[in-house]
Amino acid sequence: MKRRTISVFISIMMAGAFAAGCGNADKTKETNDAVKSEASKSEEDTKDNKEYAGEELSIMVSAGWMDNRYDETIKRFEDTYDVTVDLQTIPADQYGDLLSSKLTTDSCTDIFWIQSNPFAIASQIVDPEKYCIDFSDAEWKSVIPETRIPSCEYDGKLYGLQIWHNSLEYVMVYNKTMFEELNLTAPKTYEELLDVCMKLSDEGITPWLMPGADGWQHQLAFFQIGGAYEADQPGLYDKLNKNEATFADNKLMIKVLEEFKELSDKGYFGEDWIGTDSTNMINEFGDRNCAMALANSSTIKQIQDETGTSDEFGMFLEPLAENTYFPTSPAGPTMFGYKGSEHPELVKEFFKFVTTTKSLQEILDNSPSYTNLDVNDDKLKQHWLPEEEEFMSDIPEEKMKTSVLQNGTKYTNDYWMQFGQDMIAYCTGQMDANTVLKNMDVNRAEAAKVAEDPDWAK
Repeated sequence: MKRRTISVFISIMMAGAFAAGCGNADKTKETNDAVKSEASKSEEDTKDNKEYAGEELSIMVSAGWMDNRYDETIKRFEDTYDVTVDLQTIPADQYGDLLSSKLTTDSCTDIFWIQSNPFAIASQIVDPEKYCIDFSDAEWKSVIPETRIPSCEYDGKLYGLQIWHNSLEYVMVYNKTMFEELNLTAPKTYEELLDVCMKLSDEGITPWLMPGADGWQHQLAFFQIGGAYEADQPGLYDKLNKNEATFADNKLMIKVLEEFKELSDKGYFGEDWIGTDSTNMINEFGDRNCAMALANSSTIKQIQDETGTSDEFGMFLEPLAENTYFPTSPAGPTMFGYKGSEHPELVKEFFKFVTTTKSLQEILDNSPSYTNLDVNDDKLKQHWLPEEEEFMSDIPEEKMKTSVLQNGTKYTNDYWMQFGQDMIAYCTGQMDANTVLKNMDVNRAEAAKVAEDPDWAK
């Protein structure tokens, strides 16, 4: 197909040159030479691509990190290189252990992912020089924004590629129309939240849909308000990272857990929220069965597109602990090339392939959840929502500088799932709030030991 298209183009150029007369002969020759050169280059590219024919590229990823947004790009990659992509999507609660096992037994897939932040490579991969392909000289490095580079590098070397969005991550999305009908306003304090929840519950509406069965969503309520913890104790993040402070006995953290449990006890998260997953969240909003959820801003677009509702939706900051801070999070799922891969050059081609404008646009356009990608590419057509722009314009810049707790502190995100399990144990009366926090300290210390962190060796 490429050769045929180029041949037709050459014919048109030659016909045009003949009609123009001999006066343009030199210019025509120059143009034809350029076209022939491009044709030759295209044929060479095709030849190079076919060198991988018949190979299989394996990718291991946690559920929710790729989904169908990569399907079109992967199919085009398969067709372009005449290869097969084996995409292995692992349940979130099993992924971390499986990846660790695959790496330590030298049996990892060609490409693997982690939820990365500036500390994650050291704590999750531990020895990236042993396990990861070094992409420091890759041309696509320029696609990654400066704020995301620390999540992709270790010891000055680039190992990861982070293609993620810059949308509002997990703020309170609510049915604005429903609120107006019930004379409710978006709550700014915990007491106001309780009042709103009570009135919604009295109407038979689930106030705050909480998908506990997913295993990873409910703990967002605790971690996304990192700015509130830092404001309550200035320098807390730095002290946690130097092993000079703990989660345990932190009064504000205990308060947040207590507020969370009170909402659970009152039934404001919905009936059997611990057994409820997020698969039907969009329909629950569309059917007006729930009023609020901790979700991404692009959920609004999903609700409107998939349910056809005429209701309007808005966003407000999560008000636990009287939080007024934006959940800043320059981190996210990040892909790495496995150094032990039998197809290292094909891995490199995949990374290059997905960072082209065409691939990035496909990934964004096929994403049901995100309205933008946080990448350096001026040619990319973003899809920001008016609701996103309006919401962000009302938040002072100084309130948007503190990272969420899980990405601003060492070894915290590594125990995301365990913390979620402990939150449920607390809500069901199996442990107290401070034990939840103590367990995080114990887990972080264990990770620090593995990483040989000198601050934990004191």
